[in-house]
Amino acid sequence: MALDHFRNLETGNFDARATASEPECYRGKGPLPMSSSHINTVLNNALDAPDSQTSLKRFLDKFYQKHPNVFIVEHGEPEERLSAMLHQYVLLLPVLLAEADGICDSLERTSAMAQLTAILDQFFAAIDPQRLDYGMVGVLDKVYFGQRLLEEMHDRLRLHSGRPLLSWDMALANLMVHTLIGDGYANRLDLAGMEIIDGLPGLAGPVDNVDTLVTDPERPWPCLAQRHGLKMVFV
Repeated sequence: MALDHFRNLETGNFDARATASEPECYRGKGPLPMSSSHINTVLNNALDAPDSQTSLKRFLDKFYQKHPNVFIVEHGEPEERLSAMLHQYVLLLPVLLAEADGICDSLERTSAMAQLTAILDQFFAAIDPQRLDYGMVGVLDKVYFGQRLLEEMHDRLRLHSGRPLLSWDMALANLMVHTLIGDGYANRLDLAGMEIIDGLPGLAGPVDNVDTLVTDPERPWPCLAQRHGLKMVFV
């Protein structure tokens, strides 16, 4: 499936012109895990952008001025906690893609994962290079799209496996990023993602070889947002 059908998503209301502490995941521990060439190149360039931290702080300050009561923190400063979560949110995309690839291989869903990765790779490849100057803020919609694709695919497989298959629960973090990039644009990304997942082969059938998975059905399934002390107010 070509991504050309979704290229108009780039015209959404996400504003890249608008951090504080470092997350506890993969910073300073070597390159990002391999997922695809364009995804890793874009993420590495964004994370290395000199103005990444400044752009993110400015973006979050502007958001909190307009929406001061949407996110709640259990400890620390709201912008600092949200900044740390977003940093880990970006870093986790190639990690979770690698996990999903291994899971789909075990479940004999390699074709579905290969198509998902190829589509997401095209989406990252289409980025305007100038957006990388804004660091994480400039790629947040790209990462959101990837995380939502993984969440949708994971939910389909989990219906049949009866257990979490990825190491992190990203649902609340995805809702928060959805709010940050704006409902209009995020809803369009969500619809495009669901259309893509609906077209992937083999996700609707039963999972007969779930016992081959290395995942433990009794292991904790940490929520990324809650791990950073963040909650969301639903109105």
